[in-house]
Amino acid sequence: AVDAVELVREVGALVAPEAARRQVAVSVDAGAAALPLEADRDLLKQALLNVVVNGMEAMKNGGRLRLEVKRAGGECVIGVSDEGAGIPPEIREKIFNLYFTTKGKGSGIGLAMTFRVVQLHNGTIDFQSEPGNGTTFWLRLPAAAAGAVES
Repeated sequence: AVDAVELVREVGALVAPEAARRQVAVSVDAGAAALPLEADRDLLKQALLNVVVNGMEAMKNGGRLRLEVKRAGGECVIGVSDEGAGIPPEIREKIFNLYFTTKGKGSGIGLAMTFRVVQLHNGTIDFQSEPGNGTTFWLRLPAAAAGAVES
């Protein structure tokens, strides 16, 4: 069992130095209570990190990156919102494809890997993007029973 709140806070702290260098303010909106998931901690951390790094890179002139964790029914919902340029409508259906990238030095593996990790955890990932106003990704994963988190 993995505490989603702890994991999101850890990812936020991990990217904080790079975010500061890019003039990106990282905020984490999570309740104090643990939100347990049955998950491979390392895989889920890498999947979330891929989305967070993409969000930071989308904000060429700095901005705010918001990480959110909440329970919605039987799901744990992790949101990652940036204030970047947004994802153009013509490429939205391709962003989870392996090797698809819009970055000069990108591999096109990050979001494809994130998509697969979320699938392996019986979850879904989707996003909403508004050109010029940023993008929000939602990772929705089945929540475990309360009290299931181990230290």
